[in-house]
Amino acid sequence: MTLPMSSHIYHLQAFRGIAILSIVAAHAWSFAIFWTGDLDSLGLKALFYSTELLFHGSTLYFAIISGLLFSKVLQNKGWISFYKSKALNVVLPYVVASTIATAVYWQYYLADGAATDISFITTVATNLVSGTAAIQFWYIPILLVLFILTPLLNFVNKRAPKLMLLFACVPLIISRSAFPDFLSMQSLVYFCGAYCFGMIIGSHYEKAMATVNQYKTWLIAFTALISAAILIQYINEYKVDGWYSSRQTLFYIQKILACLLILKWLQNIETRLPKAICNIGEYSFSIYFYHVLFVGFLIMGLQDYIQSHRDAFIIGLLGIANMIVGVGTTMALAWLIKKPVGRHSRKLIGS
Repeated sequence: MTLPMSSHIYHLQAFRGIAILSIVAAHAWSFAIFWTGDLDSLGLKALFYSTELLFHGSTLYFAIISGLLFSKVLQNKGWISFYKSKALNVVLPYVVASTIATAVYWQYYLADGAATDISFITTVATNLVSGTAAIQFWYIPILLVLFILTPLLNFVNKRAPKLMLLFACVPLIISRSAFPDFLSMQSLVYFCGAYCFGMIIGSHYEKAMATVNQYKTWLIAFTALISAAILIQYINEYKVDGWYSSRQTLFYIQKILACLLILKWLQNIETRLPKAICNIGEYSFSIYFYHVLFVGFLIMGLQDYIQSHRDAFIIGLLGIANMIVGVGTTMALAWLIKKPVGRHSRKLIGS
């Protein structure tokens, strides 16, 4: 899904960079906290609540930008080109990444007895269907279903825009499922809503951006209000349960508003965008697939030290290190593979 760096979509590439940085950030501090212990101090609670407020639900950005890019760019290329691209640049690297992750974690399958009666190939196949080779892979089966539904959603978007808007609003009353069962029908409905929203604004992009610019002060104020409501829920230890969660509704609204504001900001500074953020956007799928592996290696290597020096400052620094290692190491690896393989590297690593 890498785009050419033409002027009219340069800021969309940058948004993909911001989206993947937000997803990595959602993992960086939560993994640092919960892979080494629990929320056992006020400082750690403050750190967790703050990072969750900013980054939880950032996968919504991926769903929105996928829908937006389809309506704005990809629908003009035809269905054969669309599905060929998805098969080669999403499905194939997902298979490679799932196989590698299963191999890396195979010792844990053996240790808990889960692999005693099944083969490695069977485990890989199961992980591919269920998105369980790594903790972040649950979204890929949902994304593949969204790709399958795209012709129908495109038809609705063009012929029944009010119905399409209704689809985009369904996540206000049906929430994604909670950890650890991320992959579910309700999660599909939730992210389908975001995908539909992306298709809608992609179909009317310049008008949508003009509207955001006109009402940006109100949108910023509303985003701040929604964020305050989310923070209050965390402080009050709101429990998520069932098909509806008011917290996920608030996050859905927050991320949609943030998406619109960020897109408009990036569009305004398009000629001054740092090359680095666009490069991160180019490698976004590689980062998504592999950052957890490198973050895991770092945390395991430092676990003894962290558990004996466990406070908000140390965990905060570990989260920053997770960001640097997760993004930097993955990009370096992808770049090394891309050098000899060229554009075909996307079929292996997603970039």
